[in-house]
Order: sequence, then structure tokens, then C-alpha cells
Amino acid sequence: MRILRYWLPVLVCFLSTPAFCQTGSFGREWQFARYLSEKEANDEAAFVLQAFDKQSLTASQRDSLAYLTGWLAYSTKSLDEASSHLLSVSPASSFYTKSRYFGAYCLAFQHQLDSSRTIMQELPATDSTLIELKAFEQAGVALLQRRYSRYDTLRQRFSYSSYALSAEETRLDAYRKGLAAQKRRSPALAGLFSAVLPGSGKVYAGKSKQGIAAFLPLLTLGLLTWEGYRKDGPTSLRFLGFGSLFTVFYIGNIWGSTLAVKVRRDEFNRGYDNKILFDMHIPLRNLLNR
Repeated sequence: MRILRYWLPVLVCFLSTPAFCQTGSFGREWQFARYLSEKEANDEAAFVLQAFDKQSLTASQRDSLAYLTGWLAYSTKSLDEASSHLLSVSPASSFYTKSRYFGAYCLAFQHQLDSSRTIMQELPATDSTLIELKAFEQAGVALLQRRYSRYDTLRQRFSYSSYALSAEETRLDAYRKGLAAQKRRSPALAGLFSAVLPGSGKVYAGKSKQGIAAFLPLLTLGLLTWEGYRKDGPTSLRFLGFGSLFTVFYIGNIWGSTLAVKVRRDEFNRGYDNKILFDMHIPLRNLLNR
């Protein structure tokens, strides 16, 4: 709020000028918006940028506006908006390289992997560092898509010696091994296990604590049902009540075990996806955000 109170009079002053954004003052106002963004006054920076009349700008100025608008959206994690603006920057702009790399990353983060891959195939790479960065980003998307043969081809371009890439390249290799080593568990088999021994399907799925937690109530209900049958007979209310509860819990135990496999698989994949995306991001910030 202090930033807003400080800059609001300045903003009003700018906007009260009739020729705002219509004259050669574009550069000063754009730099002012960039300064605000660097100070993390993103709302105020967006306010300045929104006042520009795009129709009166040159092609170069529109590129600069698209870049900074996209960068503000990226900074506030509005990645759909960020990718749209960043990828609209033309090749003639000095911001083109940075915009394309970050725009493609925003698509990958949103799991628009086919679109991201298409953009990455055409990323500008004018020197050895960018060539390696391009291969690295493409390799990251290949891992996100679980295309291991494509990853193996792209990783051949890793030097493992770049200060900005070596650690992340090594980690991507580790992720590839971890993903390939994932055990393929069957939901049907998990359900079968739990049908034979309640809770064992969840243990098979990798949820040992949940398996034990599922087994104990069923064991208790089973014993109570048997006790009701033994003492009061098959038509007694005690037997029918506990038997009904046992049946409900037993069926739920089987169904829960089949779901546990999918949940475990999703957790595994989500964990690796997050790590891959995090490591894809680090070199971009180190090499291009200058």
C-alpha cells in the first residue's frame, strides 16, 4: 500500500497529459512500468501499460509492450496470459529470444506439452549456450511426456560442464532413471489382494499405513459378525447389523484398493513433473533474465 500511495500521484500526472502514449514519450513510460515491475509493484506497472494506445504504436513498440505485459503476467503466475503475450513478440524485437523461451516454458507448466514442444523446436539458438539450453528445455518436455527415447537423443547435446546447466542436466538424468524404474501396479490386482486379505491391496499399492487402517476395522467387524452368528443365529439383529456393516466395509476396501493404485501413480508422476518443471526453470532465469 505504501508503494501505491507513493506512485499514485505520479500515475495520475502521467495519465492527465493529453498526449500520453501518443507521442515519443513511449520509451520513458515503458521504462517506468519496467521499473515498477522490478520493484514488484506489478499492479501499478500493469496500470501504466494498459494506458497505451496500441494503434498509435510502432511495431517495435508493440513488441516491447507485449513483452512487458507478458512478463508481468508471468511474474504474477498468470501463465496463460503470459504465454499469449510473450509468444506474440516478433523476431525483430530484442526481447524475442527471452520471450520465446519463457513463453514455451509457460505452456509446459500448464501441461500444454504438444504446443510447448512445437514452440521449442523453433527456439532461437545463436550460440553454444543457447543451443544447449534449447536441447535441455526440449529434453525436459520429453520427460514430462514420458518419451524416453526422445529424451535420450536430446541429452546427447548436454555438455555437463556449463555453470548454468550442469547440475540441472545431471538431475534430469536422475529423473529419467527414476521414472523408468517406476513399478507398474495393477488396480485389478490390488482389488484382488484386498478381496483375499482386506487392506493388502493398499499395501501392494504402496500405502502401507492405509492398508493397516483398512484391515483393523474389518477384522473387528468380522469378529463381531461371527460372534453374532455363533450366539444368536443367522436371523438375529446383531448378526444382520454387523454383517451389513462388514459387507459395506469389505466392498469399500476392495474399491479403495483399486483407487489407491491410481492415487499412488498420480502422486508419483506429479512429484516428478514438479521437479522437472522446477529444474527447467532455473537455467532460464540464470541465462535469460538479465
